[in-house]
Amino acid sequence: MPRYSKDFIAEIKSRLKVSDVIGKFVKLTQRGNEYVGLSPFKNEKTPSFTVNDEKEFYHCFSSAEHGNIFTFLMKHKNMTYPDSIEYLAKQAGLDPRIGIVKGDRDEDFQVYDDLRKMLNEAKEYYKRSLKESTLAKEYIDKRGIDKKVIEKFQIGFADNKNGLLKYINENNLNLENALKLGLIKKSTKDENKFYDFFRNRLIFPIMDYKSNVIAFGGRTLNKENANSDYKEAKYINSSESAVFKKSFNLFNIDLSLEENRLPKDLLIVEGYTDVISLYQNNFKSVVAPLGTALTKFQIEKAWKYCKNPIIIFDGDEAGKKASLRAAMLALSILKPDYSMRFCTLPENDDPDDFVNNNGSAALKKLISKSEILSDYIWSNEYSRFDLSSPEQKAGFEKRIKQIIPEIKDSIVRAYYKKDYSERLYNLRKTYEANQEYIPKNRFSRVTRETVMSERANRHSADSIVREKLMILLIIENPFLISRYLEELGLINFSNIELSKVCSRIVEYIVLNDDKSLENLDIKSYLIEEGFQQQIVDIYNPSLLNTYQPLLKNSEQEVERSFLEFLDLQNKFAENKDIDQAAVDLEENMNEENFEKFLKLKKESLNKN
Repeated sequence: MPRYSKDFIAEIKSRLKVSDVIGKFVKLTQRGNEYVGLSPFKNEKTPSFTVNDEKEFYHCFSSAEHGNIFTFLMKHKNMTYPDSIEYLAKQAGLDPRIGIVKGDRDEDFQVYDDLRKMLNEAKEYYKRSLKESTLAKEYIDKRGIDKKVIEKFQIGFADNKNGLLKYINENNLNLENALKLGLIKKSTKDENKFYDFFRNRLIFPIMDYKSNVIAFGGRTLNKENANSDYKEAKYINSSESAVFKKSFNLFNIDLSLEENRLPKDLLIVEGYTDVISLYQNNFKSVVAPLGTALTKFQIEKAWKYCKNPIIIFDGDEAGKKASLRAAMLALSILKPDYSMRFCTLPENDDPDDFVNNNGSAALKKLISKSEILSDYIWSNEYSRFDLSSPEQKAGFEKRIKQIIPEIKDSIVRAYYKKDYSERLYNLRKTYEANQEYIPKNRFSRVTRETVMSERANRHSADSIVREKLMILLIIENPFLISRYLEELGLINFSNIELSKVCSRIVEYIVLNDDKSLENLDIKSYLIEEGFQQQIVDIYNPSLLNTYQPLLKNSEQEVERSFLEFLDLQNKFAENKDIDQAAVDLEENMNEENFEKFLKLKKESLNKN
């Protein structure tokens, strides 16, 4: 870390007014010789934050924070002291390098400087190559990546003709530095021959938090050959080097902090394209690990900027396992005030698919319902097994108790132990209550609470519970189909798989309209038609156990519950349209979007 001379620091201060620096982050109003504004350190309605240019300081009366332009950036923007000097030197029109105090580590700084120069040369070369590549442009168009986003992420292209190697030789650049960075590789057959590491790949520069390029990631544009034994990696990264350690860095950390150095919601996704897609859809604070499972160092790096980041991995089996691994890893390094949240996507969706198919408003709503770490771990363990017998419940309790010692911090561990102990106690009480006779009128109460609960109203991953119950009710109660066949055909499901199941049921009933519904085995038909996995999900033991009172109710109560589910589902569909219209209006405030929003809002109010 560089040290700067006192004279250089004094020069920066002489060139910059405190009000100009702080005014970029806080709205200031001049009052006499001072400026006042709302505190950037504490929520308040009456301004208590003052800035004095003459005395070169700021003072916050509500939080007692006090300091100069450097300490402001350190406290408000989470910068280190050298980072604040470098940032302000550039703002003052000074080259930060001229202020560094020379010392024993001069040689190290020169090495880093040389490697960074090579990385910048490579970045510019890849960017120019993109403009000349039809293959890369076709892929970008297919993925719907906006031109402005390409420029923002400085995306490039590596050809398969050793273009970077030729560029290095033609411009007398240092080949040794390119080898150290893993951009050029030496042939194993002939040590005098070299080749480009990235070939026929879309290139994503990997930046540090100061927007310095430290490495590259590459996505293959070659078509997969099903007949070949060799399977090319879809994504690869350049080698680790003096400036790049893969397990310590996060892709897009620089842009994710551009608008807010301490974002409330920092999203962590799995890959580069997920990051780019979410960023393009106005989720600016989003990062990803670099081709490996999330590491504890990356979690700790995320914690520097956000105390409670959100994991939003793919909805397939691999994504679920990766999320659970991240949860258990976070559990082991928890500390007071720092944790993680988990946003679960529908089956087989990734963040890119979800936001493009459902819109920004739907993803925003889904993120707002993210589970806290303790809930996520509990629900994962709870849903993995059939807990219908006392022995299985005992096994669940044993596994939960084995998780708690994984937490290293004694204070956090004590609170987790208390929380999980209370949940286990309630689970035992619920089991005991279920062994007793349940009066008929209790079914009605539990049913109504279930239908109108927060869980039943949630979007996507949690709304799937409601949607599964609707399918379950019509399979187990065929009389609902004959009475509400038209309504079933119009249901707007958030889960595509459940939508397919419902459509197939409607189709099956229409084709067999001359037969008695009681004689039709809908469940067996769906399994024969290839919906076996969906049936397994719908008939999940924990779901059946949780909603037993609803499923074993009288015909009259089942019908009433189904209609309440149907009403909620229709309201959800309306809200989804309104939410998306609001986002469209916010992004582009034209007359067409305004009229569309007003129309949907009026229709919604009239129905209510």
